[in-house]
Amino acid sequence: MKLNHWLSIIFIGIPSAIIFFFSGIYTLVFANQVAIMPQTECKPLFIFTPQDVKYCSDIYFIDTIILALQRPVTYITLISGAVIIGFVWYYIRLYKELNQGGEV
Repeated sequence: MKLNHWLSIIFIGIPSAIIFFFSGIYTLVFANQVAIMPQTECKPLFIFTPQDVKYCSDIYFIDTIILALQRPVTYITLISGAVIIGFVWYYIRLYKELNQGGEV
């Protein structure tokens, strides 16, 4: 591999993976916090979940997604995940070209 491939991995790929990991953990923790909230705090957040549920942990999955998308860190997670997928796709394609005898 050329030097510019290694530099792109070091300066874009690794930081993207770190950002994806930490922002993803934050998003998951926030989504799970709704389940342990008191009913007075969680019921105003419900959109599709009926208001007569007994526990906040009975929240519908679609409401969890909507609540997560209200946080900017969720978009950071999605963007950094897309960058990681792009890197993996690029390097798989590069690996296949190098194994077929092509020069990149």
